[in-house]
Amino acid sequence: MQIESKQDAGLLGKNPKTITVTVNERPVTFLEQKATGLEIKQTAIKQGVAIQEDFVLFEVKGNSPLKQIGDCETVNLHEKQKFRATAPDDNS
Repeated sequence: MQIESKQDAGLLGKNPKTITVTVNERPVTFLEQKATGLEIKQTAIKQGVAIQEDFVLFEVKGNSPLKQIGDCETVNLHEKQKFRATAPDDNS
């Protein structure tokens, strides 16, 4: 069984599908359809979103209440999905 990295896929001419979500109103791009809460925060940090790994992550769905996403919780990502990350001591 051969496993190819994301970099190998690019070298072979394959264009992996990207998914762009927003974290704190900033676009964050993923190459995978699933990510844990921690991976979402880590990817956002790497792409310049001003948050930290210990922030609390929430999924924003229209007018519905925010849904907290745990660090180990896996999320199925889709285009235009919105997340908000807040400092652990922020009560907003």
